[in-house]
Amino acid sequence: MKYIIYSILFITVIGCKSKEAESTTEESTVITDDRVFITNEQWEKNSMKLVTVEEQDFPTTIKVVGKIDVPPTNKVVLTAKMGGFIKSIPLLVGDKVKKGQRLVTIENQEFVAMQQQYLETKQEIAFLKSEFERQKALFDEKITSERNFLKAKRDFEVAQTTLVSLEKQLQMINISASKLNSNSITSVTGIYAPISGNVTKIKAVTGSYISPADEILEIIDNKHLHLELSVFEKDALKLKVGQEISFRVPELSSEVYKAKVHLIGKSINENRTVDVHAHIEEEQKRNFLSGMFAEAVIQTNSNKVNSLPETSVVEVEGEMYGLVLDENSKDGYFFKKQKVIIGNTFENNVELKTSEIKKEAKFLEKGVFNLLTE
Repeated sequence: MKYIIYSILFITVIGCKSKEAESTTEESTVITDDRVFITNEQWEKNSMKLVTVEEQDFPTTIKVVGKIDVPPTNKVVLTAKMGGFIKSIPLLVGDKVKKGQRLVTIENQEFVAMQQQYLETKQEIAFLKSEFERQKALFDEKITSERNFLKAKRDFEVAQTTLVSLEKQLQMINISASKLNSNSITSVTGIYAPISGNVTKIKAVTGSYISPADEILEIIDNKHLHLELSVFEKDALKLKVGQEISFRVPELSSEVYKAKVHLIGKSINENRTVDVHAHIEEEQKRNFLSGMFAEAVIQTNSNKVNSLPETSVVEVEGEMYGLVLDENSKDGYFFKKQKVIIGNTFENNVELKTSEIKKEAKFLEKGVFNLLTE
């Protein structure tokens, strides 16, 4: 039976009957046995080369999933300390904001009442302080009763406490008590950015009423991105701080990135997993966004194993094969199809578990897929 296979490598593989036949390709005409033959010209033209089985440190790994995230200090949900109506919110999702920038303006008539009470209490304190000092002097001279003195003292201290309380309340809604006077009373105040970052969510619109429990918007600072991974409890005891992690973000690209285990959770979650916090190498050079899904491999240990480049083996009908050099003649190279058993992969190499293959065996490094699948 004759096989003529045309591939990008212009390689001719011809069946194993003894009957002679002629086969013509663009490169050459070859009659051979059931081996794969590559001419010298094809070898040079496609920059082919041979590789041998090498002993390599292969890590023992744990496959996990997680997401890109930021520390809690880099994520803020903005709310109002007191309820009110949104007067303006001139932002869009994605806008960059700076710490201290006014983001939202809210209006509430209760703000006016608070300012009024603060000014009235402040004025009343001047009178109560004077009365307290007068009653103290009279009491010291035994002219007034202790009851009058204690009442004046109590009234003065209560007013002081009320003033401090009102001042703190005004501070919470971003109204400066020190600059407040009868001409500056306002029903409008602003909410300011507590951190620099980007607006990621907006949950309120102009004219809507918000209560202190309502979320207005979210800000995230992506300056310190990290990996948050979930590891099943059966693998938890294999984890150590400093272990290397290889991960990729499927929705972004097929590129593999590096990280290291930084913190390991000390309790098991309800879904029987442990949280692992990892620092990403060169995080600022990556185009990551908070919340991106990640697939990761944590390297927990390493063993010496025989390995080959991933490109030197290929799956054919559910089994793995490679091409082993059988003969190197003056016309070219003869290869035999070799079944192999493989294990883990690491850094573009694959673990070779087939024990009967000799270490001096020479495998074709690339082009195996085209040769064995056509």
